Amino acid sequence: MANIPDARVRRFLEALDQVTGMEVVDCKEEVVSDNVGRVRLDFLVHVRLGDIGRDTVLGIEAKDSVYPRDAKKLVDTFAARAKYFAEADEVPVVVSTYLSDGAQKLLRDEEVNFFEVASGTLYYRHGLRHIDIRRESNEPAEERRIRSVFNGAREQVVHALLEHWRIEGDDAWLSGADLANLAETSPFTVSTTMKELERQSWVDMRGSGPTLRRRLSHPGLLLDAWADVWRQRLPREKRTRWYAYASGRGGIVDHMLERLANRNGWALTGAGAANAMAPHLTAVDRASIIVPPGVSKEWAAAMALEPAEKGANVTFVERTGASLMFGDTNPERPGSHFASRFVMYLDLLDGVGRNKELAAEFRRKALKLGEEIHG
Repeated sequence: MANIPDARVRRFLEALDQVTGMEVVDCKEEVVSDNVGRVRLDFLVHVRLGDIGRDTVLGIEAKDSVYPRDAKKLVDTFAARAKYFAEADEVPVVVSTYLSDGAQKLLRDEEVNFFEVASGTLYYRHGLRHIDIRRESNEPAEERRIRSVFNGAREQVVHALLEHWRIEGDDAWLSGADLANLAETSPFTVSTTMKELERQSWVDMRGSGPTLRRRLSHPGLLLDAWADVWRQRLPREKRTRWYAYASGRGGIVDHMLERLANRNGWALTGAGAANAMAPHLTAVDRASIIVPPGVSKEWAAAMALEPAEKGANVTFVERTGASLMFGDTNPERPGSHFASRFVMYLDLLDGVGRNKELAAEFRRKALKLGEEIHG
């Protein structure tokens, strides 16, 4: 194999060789000139693939990590290059140590070949050849940093951004200061959170400096990323389970709303809340209630609830922060406090009973979003 200065590119060529019996004829870095500078690539590799008599030129961009925003820029670079060198028959390839799921999907959709070094995932399509080897890779530090967006004050920014989109739709442009006020956090927290969301291409931007405004462009993808973190957190939360005899017409939900009416810091969530918000989705005979940390036993005793690990119809979940933001009240139930629609949806992802089906229907009817999308 010819001298390849970049180890990532060498790994890619070795992987391609294993599948196609490729021979590297030549590798060079493209010379920068006034004419080609804007569409310059890292490497041009001339190869002969298997039984194909003529050489193929691989135009390669080598990166450490690629996320959707980076992938869009690379797609634009390859498109500009194809237009500039209209007669050239180059095969576009992105080689990266790590490629996020969203970046991989975007590159596939745009028919740009790629190789993820960390896992050996290889997508190569040119002429009659179609290679698609998918392998799971270990999560890099950058991906863990994205997950951190859904914790603490940054999670409040995410919640505020989604709620603002739900109310304003396509007109949901807002400044960093406005978002900080809405999220009840600092402009610095908003700035660091938005940088991660911009890197994922989940937000649109217009203006700059004091006139900079942002708008959520992919609410479904942001919600799905939040849901992934939420599911992992659910088993670690402090929950207590109780039983209450409720004979009234409104069942356990109205029974608990009456007893919680004069207390603060709580919100009805899960299936009971979702059914009250979008009636007739499914029958509900249990109530999940977000309560302040440390009050579960005291409140249960005051409401004459009985401990019940089995057969419970009331669950107290101790939480603070984003879970209690943007709550609502049902006009037909004076004094009621419901969690936001997004928290209701996330709490339906616990796998209990028919909650998965209810979550999908609630997502369509109450959040006006399509099915869950991964990547």
